[in-house]
Amino acid sequence: MEQQTETRVQMSYRATAEDFREALRARMRATRAGRRMRWLMILIAMMLLTVAAASWLVNGTIDVPFFVTPTVMLLVLLSAPRMQARQLYRLADAAGECRTVVDASGITVTNQQQTSMQSWQALANYAETPRVFVLFSNDKNASCLTILPKRGAPGADAVDRLRAVFDQHLTRA
Repeated sequence: MEQQTETRVQMSYRATAEDFREALRARMRATRAGRRMRWLMILIAMMLLTVAAASWLVNGTIDVPFFVTPTVMLLVLLSAPRMQARQLYRLADAAGECRTVVDASGITVTNQQQTSMQSWQALANYAETPRVFVLFSNDKNASCLTILPKRGAPGADAVDRLRAVFDQHLTRA
């Protein structure tokens, strides 16, 4: 029983848009789908440069219509995570302040609208960024995220205890 109180961490926080941006960036690095998206953006950028250089070398000018479409596509891909983070923040902000308990049985998040409990079996791995812990569901696309801002922990020792609990139950992404 003593170990359970030692590993139990209670947090209180209100999510910010930056928390969601950081979590989505971590998800892009941690999942296969995210890594594919990053490679796609790099490929499009390289194609843009190649088309522009080839057009300039052959014609002495850049073919604007052929150059604009991939440029717009790249800009949409680059701005999608920011727009998604803003939308997620609006939903979380409407729910109000979160109170989270992390213990040996899993994670319980309570806000003004609901209480949600996740056992460790529902989660596969986690990522740590400078500001947040991001816990990923165990499906192949990590479609569900649990975002725990470190500022919600009641001290630096609580952040270390969170990390220890996550290392015990999850794989670091």
